[in-house]
Amino acid sequence: MSRELSELKRNLKEATAAIATDPLYIEGAWSEPTFTSTEAAIQSMLECLKNNELGRALRQIKECRSLWPNDIFGSSSDDEVQTLLNIYFRHQTLGQTGTYALVGSNQSLTEICTKLMELNMEIRDMICRAQSYRVFTAFLPDSSVSGTSL
Repeated sequence: MSRELSELKRNLKEATAAIATDPLYIEGAWSEPTFTSTEAAIQSMLECLKNNELGRALRQIKECRSLWPNDIFGSSSDDEVQTLLNIYFRHQTLGQTGTYALVGSNQSLTEICTKLMELNMEIRDMICRAQSYRVFTAFLPDSSVSGTSL
């Protein structure tokens, strides 16, 4: 997943740069229909990413931000590329727990995976040790019971 997202990020950055230098690209002047729901918008963006229509996906993010500000599509100050990566990652990992992706790291993914596995082993050992401890409860008088004196 990390390699796939890293490649997608690189391609989206290139598409962003191409859009920025394209004199025919005018902000908000695309002919795509306005989406009726966020689900339809997400599906359309995922299709664009799947079909390598990256410029179109970037334009759709901007349209969705104007329709649904500060929603899943972020705000106008957020990075479009990062938002698309987040949407793509969430879709690709639906139903999976504990999935991580490292994007933009200069370290070797093998080295990072090895360190993560070592940390997981340490955490597992700590959990096993914690589960082996028995909890003892001491008898404490119930404050709701009234006391009697002799």
